Amino acid sequence: MANFRGVAAREVEFADTGVTVIEGDNEAGKSSMMEAFDLLLTAQASSKARNVRAVQPAGRDVGTEVWADISCGSWRFEYFKRFNRQPETTLTITRPVREQLTGREAHERVDQILAEALDKTLFGALRLLQSADPRLGDLANSSALSQALDRAAGQSESDGGETPQTQELVAAVAAEYKKYFTLAQGRPTGELAAAADAADRAAAAVAEREEILARVQDAADRLPRVAETIRQLVAQEQSGNVEVSTAAAALAEAEAVSEQVKAARATVESRKLSHRVAADALRSRRRDRERAAALRESLAENRRAVSQARAKAESAAGEAAELASALAESQKRRDDLGAELRAAERAAVVASDRARLARLDNSLDEVRRLRSELASARAEAAAVPVSEDDVRLAAALERDLAATAARLDAAAPTVTITRLGADEVLLDGETAADGAQVSAARPTVVEVPGSVRVEVRPGADSAEPAAELETLRERAAELRRRCGVAELSLVASAAARRAEILRRIQDTERALARELGGAEAEDLERQRLDLLSRLPEQAGADAGNGHEGERAHADLAELRRIEREASDLAAEADRARQARLAAVREYESRASALEETGVRIAEESAALESELSASAAAASDETLAERVCEHAAEVDDAEADLARLTQRLEQLDLNGLREKLAQAEAAQDRLRRQVSEQKRIQTELSTRLEVCRSDGRLDELSEAVAANDAAQAHLQRVRERAAGAGVLHETLQRKRNESRARYVDPFAERLEELAAPVFGSGVSFHIDDDFVIATRTLDGVTVDVDSLSGGAKEQLGLLARLACATLVDRADGVPLILDDALGYTDPTRLASMAHVLGTAGGDAQIIVLTCTPDRYREVAGAKLIAV
Repeated sequence: MANFRGVAAREVEFADTGVTVIEGDNEAGKSSMMEAFDLLLTAQASSKARNVRAVQPAGRDVGTEVWADISCGSWRFEYFKRFNRQPETTLTITRPVREQLTGREAHERVDQILAEALDKTLFGALRLLQSADPRLGDLANSSALSQALDRAAGQSESDGGETPQTQELVAAVAAEYKKYFTLAQGRPTGELAAAADAADRAAAAVAEREEILARVQDAADRLPRVAETIRQLVAQEQSGNVEVSTAAAALAEAEAVSEQVKAARATVESRKLSHRVAADALRSRRRDRERAAALRESLAENRRAVSQARAKAESAAGEAAELASALAESQKRRDDLGAELRAAERAAVVASDRARLARLDNSLDEVRRLRSELASARAEAAAVPVSEDDVRLAAALERDLAATAARLDAAAPTVTITRLGADEVLLDGETAADGAQVSAARPTVVEVPGSVRVEVRPGADSAEPAAELETLRERAAELRRRCGVAELSLVASAAARRAEILRRIQDTERALARELGGAEAEDLERQRLDLLSRLPEQAGADAGNGHEGERAHADLAELRRIEREASDLAAEADRARQARLAAVREYESRASALEETGVRIAEESAALESELSASAAAASDETLAERVCEHAAEVDDAEADLARLTQRLEQLDLNGLREKLAQAEAAQDRLRRQVSEQKRIQTELSTRLEVCRSDGRLDELSEAVAANDAAQAHLQRVRERAAGAGVLHETLQRKRNESRARYVDPFAERLEELAAPVFGSGVSFHIDDDFVIATRTLDGVTVDVDSLSGGAKEQLGLLARLACATLVDRADGVPLILDDALGYTDPTRLASMAHVLGTAGGDAQIIVLTCTPDRYREVAGAKLIAV
């Protein structure tokens, strides 16, 4: 394939049989190869579907090309498609008869070949993806597997499995069955349900019309009874009208007496009111006289209280004047002590500032010393530029130099110089000592001036180590220069010295930080200057006080106590004076208030005396008493009349008459409603009879009965056809299940044979008729497959697919494709699964896509392809 998603170009050749492992990193395009193969077989080159457009490389306007050499049954063909850009389809069939097609014809020809030769059910089931459900799909309709299992079960070739014709027959019978019943639960549906519904509706129509005729007959029977009931009710209503009239007349008489009782009661209340008014006037005259006497007594008491308040105010004013002199003395002593205290506090502040200034001077001196030490240590560290990497490099260079020099000495010739006469012998231009030996690892010149010159060149075996040694020496020289040492062996000691300096720098930095306490040296200096700016003025003031200032500073706490006591005494004297002044104000205010009250009492007393004189002139006290007696006699007369009328009203029983009239009127209302209801029923029954005579209900009943007979007959015919379809469907399904049951056993035997190396020799499985593995039994313990771990399910899914792939005839087989499977399998079972794949997959084509090659390293005979 080419230009497929992120894959520019790739060609892979799978082994015809056995295991092919394609390994590569994530997003290397492993799964894309299978996607490309599916796209080649299913999509037309000109398709604009989303999944086709999605495979075009991002940001590139190129066509996506897929080519495959495919063997399918008796067919072998080469198939090519280009998607998305300049679509193209070519097909070359090489077996059994050579053909060449292009475009839509090529696509349709491949569809025809696959329909004839490819078991699509098996092809879709024999794939295991890491993210998909590992359970084996429904293989009940796989003809290739069915034939293989039939052969394994000992059936003849002609009877093997479900042929396409058999499957078509089963599908036709199922389609006919579905006309009448649902496949899942066998409930009536389609034509059978419609016929049953029509029969039910026809029967309901007959019942409805029969019910209508029954109601009409009932109306004819009830009509005479209703007329007689109406006559009796009308007669009862007429007699009830006479009773209502009699009760109404008696009630009117009783209500007239009730009105007379109300009028008499109003007269009693009016005369009682006049009596109360006369009595209140007499009582008011007596209260006013008592009030006038009380006012005269209150006025005398008020004058005595005013005199007492004035006397108390004068006494309190004298006491306040005496307390004022004591207060002045206390305040003067408090002020003197306050001045002395402030002077002592100023002296204490000066002493504190001096102590703080001394501490700041010491801290600044220590900071300067630590900064000097820190700068010196940093300069020392800068002078030793050696790191741990340099130490490791020096050690490695020493080892490499020694090893390379040894190899060079072993490979290079040795030149020994021995003087036989007095002539000088030169070695590379330098005078050579007698008996000197040098290794000729590089070109060497031995010369006797004026006599002989010998040049010794190293051989090819020593040239390479010599060059390597020279390179190592240059690197060693560069390292010594950079580290500032004469020998490589001194690099480690220089690094240790630098580490010691760095530790000293860290200790000094910590000490400096502790001394500064989070501040800066400039802040300490500013604090020192601020203290110095304040000290001269304070020192001068303190010097003027002399020894007295020092004593005040020493006794500051005692002085504060004495000053607080003096302040408390002054405050207490002031509070006592203020209390007496407040008493003066209170007594004076009370006297003024009493004087105002006395004025009001005198005015009220004069007004009340004037009012009593005027009222006595209008009516004397004796006249008011006579009026009270007259009104009392009038009240007695009115109450006697009220008692007489009340007794008569009780004899008439007004409430009883009202209740009797209400009962009579209610009975009349009930009779009228009954008459109205019976007349309504009479009208309804008459109308029902008239409608039945005019609408031809009997004809409708006859028609409904005929329609019901036809619907019931049609339902019976449909039921007979449905019963036949049901018998045929059930017979085919029973026979089909019996056939499947015969060849489930070979599949189970093959699965248990493959699973034994993985789960153990005692493993067995229960498989239903649709090749679904229901339970696993291991060492006598049976567990539902759904309850197994994710790794066990994945292993069982691969083994089931491998069992299918190895049972199917090679000519009918399809590839078993594993895409990053066995991700949940532990190392022990992974080795067992690899052994099973290697030994059992020899006759099947197995394709493994993985980003973890180690999972399949132990698959025997696997073909490995890296992408």
